[in-house]
Amino acid sequence: MARTPDGDHDVERLASRLRMLALQRSDAWLDLDLTLPQLRVLLVVRRRDGATVSELAEIVGRRLPAASALVNRLVRAGLLHRVSDPGDRRRIRLHLTAEAEQMLATVDRRAADRFTAILGRMSAEGRAALAGALSELIDLVSADLREDTGPRLTEEGRP
Repeated sequence: MARTPDGDHDVERLASRLRMLALQRSDAWLDLDLTLPQLRVLLVVRRRDGATVSELAEIVGRRLPAASALVNRLVRAGLLHRVSDPGDRRRIRLHLTAEAEQMLATVDRRAADRFTAILGRMSAEGRAALAGALSELIDLVSADLREDTGPRLTEEGRP
């Protein structure tokens, strides 16, 4: 992980820690009868619709058999479905079911509500500083994306 030029805290590490704390602290997904690894798989497939099990294993840092077992459980639960790649029938692509999409939308809404409540407890000065820093970061990421020729995602993480 790269440090900021002026030697400040490792921003990537802090952002990752914030995401993990938000997920762990959030009750948004606790009543879903999903494990955290299963939720993570669904979130990856939502972001990378059509990923293969091999791609998924690489992204989530699991061995292929473990990723395959997670996918199998999610397929049996009716949250993922497999589709043969039309260009290569041996390749199987993963897609969310309508039930999974609805479930993740509920998780997103709950998490956003929780985060809004937490931000409401932050000082006005802290919120202003955070808004300024995030605006600058969004501008930089947007500029970086304009230079990138890869596929674009919507704010919901979809192509």
